[in-house]
Amino acid sequence: MKVFLLNASPKSCGATQEILLTMQGALPAQVESELVCLGDADIQYCLGCKKCYETGQCVRKDGMAELLGKLDAADAFFIAAPSYWADVPAQFKAFIDRCTPFSDTNPHPGHWTLGTGKRCYAIALRTGSSSGECQHIIDTIAHWCGHMGVEMAGSMYFCGIEGKRDIAPHKPAIHAQVKEWFC
Repeated sequence: MKVFLLNASPKSCGATQEILLTMQGALPAQVESELVCLGDADIQYCLGCKKCYETGQCVRKDGMAELLGKLDAADAFFIAAPSYWADVPAQFKAFIDRCTPFSDTNPHPGHWTLGTGKRCYAIALRTGSSSGECQHIIDTIAHWCGHMGVEMAGSMYFCGIEGKRDIAPHKPAIHAQVKEWFC
């Protein structure tokens, strides 16, 4: 089994990365995994040109094809996103927009899609104490899953997270949840 972990944050050294590293460490030994931070990926913004509706392909030539290949090669993936002004970070929104050529919203017959049978687990975090922003992020990931033909298999969220040091008290719960999802 292959699991792909996507850090939808602009930085690979913060709390979002720490959560994903903790999840990666809790996966069963036989699971192959890879973690990528969107902030380190070369993903350009969607042009809104709708050429993908005519051709089934995006006109942009950047790291998106490689990233989609990693998602396609995985059986399951974690997508973790922090709250930026009560929404997903710009890097993640750009990624979602760039998935248009490969989603069920593209009218071009025969366009490339992710393989079937994939599961996604959504993780959200924020600095404040209200869970509403986290639920919005989880809903955004679930919406993406729906258009990409991916099963939304589970989610978890964390409030009151100022930095990666704040993840330590949550590590036992993270380990338990990953074991429940993958055992």
